[in-house]
Amino acid sequence: MKKLTKQQKEEIIKRIQENKPIPDEYRFLIPFETEREYELTYADKERKEDILADTLSVPFQPIKKFGETKENEWHNMLIFGDNLQALKHLLKLKEQGKLRNPDGRNGVKLVYIDPPFATEQEFRGAKEQKAYQDKIAGAEFLEFLRKRLIFLKELLTEDGSIYVHLDWRKGSHIRLLMDELFGENNFRNEIIWHYETGGVGKTEYAKKHETILFYTNSNNYIFHPERSKDPRTEKALKRAQIPAGARISASDTTKLPMDVWLIQALNPVENERLDYPTQKPERLLDRVIKVSSNPGDIILDCFAGSGTTGAVAEKLGRKWIMIDSSKLAIYTIQKRMLNLKAEIGNKGRALKPKPFVLYNAGLYQDSGFIEKMDEADYRKFVLELFGAEPSDNKVKGVQMHGILNNRPVMVFSQKDYLTYEFIDDLHKTIGSGLKDEMYIIAPQSVVRFNEDYVDKGRIRYYVLRVPYSIIQKIQEKGFIRGLQPLSKANINQTIESVGFDFIYPPKVECEYYQGKDGGLFDQLVIKIKKFEPVQISKKPVEFEDPKKEALSMVMIDENYDGKVFDMDHYFFGDEIVKNDFKVVFPKEKAGQKLMIIYLDVLGNEKVEVKNIKDFKKK
Repeated sequence: MKKLTKQQKEEIIKRIQENKPIPDEYRFLIPFETEREYELTYADKERKEDILADTLSVPFQPIKKFGETKENEWHNMLIFGDNLQALKHLLKLKEQGKLRNPDGRNGVKLVYIDPPFATEQEFRGAKEQKAYQDKIAGAEFLEFLRKRLIFLKELLTEDGSIYVHLDWRKGSHIRLLMDELFGENNFRNEIIWHYETGGVGKTEYAKKHETILFYTNSNNYIFHPERSKDPRTEKALKRAQIPAGARISASDTTKLPMDVWLIQALNPVENERLDYPTQKPERLLDRVIKVSSNPGDIILDCFAGSGTTGAVAEKLGRKWIMIDSSKLAIYTIQKRMLNLKAEIGNKGRALKPKPFVLYNAGLYQDSGFIEKMDEADYRKFVLELFGAEPSDNKVKGVQMHGILNNRPVMVFSQKDYLTYEFIDDLHKTIGSGLKDEMYIIAPQSVVRFNEDYVDKGRIRYYVLRVPYSIIQKIQEKGFIRGLQPLSKANINQTIESVGFDFIYPPKVECEYYQGKDGGLFDQLVIKIKKFEPVQISKKPVEFEDPKKEALSMVMIDENYDGKVFDMDHYFFGDEIVKNDFKVVFPKEKAGQKLMIIYLDVLGNEKVEVKNIKDFKKK
């Protein structure tokens, strides 16, 4: 390694002092120790310890239960929210002993993920500028995925396994990241999933495979080498049996699993196909789950998409946890789990799923539920929102409920008003017993002033409002709201959310009528006249044309049973805008009641239940 010159040292020190990046030319000149022989370096790569510590844990709010379970009995989990924040909460559940497998080990036995690759991004400017932007986007994606892999490793049991499904875009980069996180010695296979459909090669070889990286958490891991029949070998056997008679045994057609899997991709006529762009075949997950888990084990997929992992886990008698930040994915999965067929490939008899619960994580139903919660649940919920440790203690005889940054936390009542006068009285009573500051958590609706803190002499009283995002004092990251897609092209966008908020239904005004196609009133039409997000936030997202820019999608259950939304149609915002803000679908299969969900890009829903009679002939 070359020695740094005095001028180079001064340049590096100056850049550090000015909080500027150090140029690439110095990267290999700076001597530092590392635990690894090599690692993947890129812009804004954070320390593992900081990621684990700084990620916000968001509690799970139960939205709907499917099936009944006894108190403290396991139920499968479908979670809507940013998966990083949800994984942090799952890690808390693991630490509390609530992710228990049949063998007594706590945690997740098997992880399968098929992470998105943001390839639809458009960058404007010169060719060089585009290349630079692509490079930055690539680094951001790597760190996006690395953060999640860090938590997934922590969630795995000691004998657990992880399968990461990749295509040609970032496979080599992710392999290096996984070597770094899981250790090269825990790399087991680079599995090639080969299929014969798709991929036309005119200027390059046709792409007919994807890659699945298989790592374990240790050398002690579950692996069931089940023998499987190879249809191509069977055909060869039949040909060979003609000249050789019966000397070749049928057992010769079976083989141990290889790292090349000949499993056909889904095609439009297959029974299991859903109208979801990234759906994977059940036979693929069938092999993964059978080989790397036992009945009753917990399986996790935090990029759940169409829900293939949970569907197959259910059929194979495993427990499951699925997470996705897309409302379309959540409603697709909900419908899928309630309409399962017992056999792989969605065939055979109907299969009633074991009880599962739909949760929200980080984006909660309207804040009115805070006022309705009983006192104990309310305290537990809001303390966890702000990352405070529950702790009953008293300061000068006044009850406190938690500790945050080594300072006392009071959870203010949902039913009283927090005023300047209250803080005056509080300061007179406990001010002399405080070091420098304390925190008061209160619903936004009961706070009667605008400041985030009130100073009384040397003591500062911070007010942490629910549902506002975490203030700068608590988290050095600003609040970021995760976005829902406007089109099919960006269904797998990798925008993550930081913090938490509540769902505020957008303002929607529509005309409902029956339209003609071929001279008959055989179409139902929803004409959207007004669409406007409701944002109760200090930093609302700005929209020049809310009706055009903020409408994510419209989802429809054309035979609503009054209990469960069973999605039949969905329309992306870009399609609706092109169709003059009209949603059109066939009347033929519509029942007496329809449930319609209007979704904005911020994840807020407006729900309407309409009678078929509300659609007037026009």
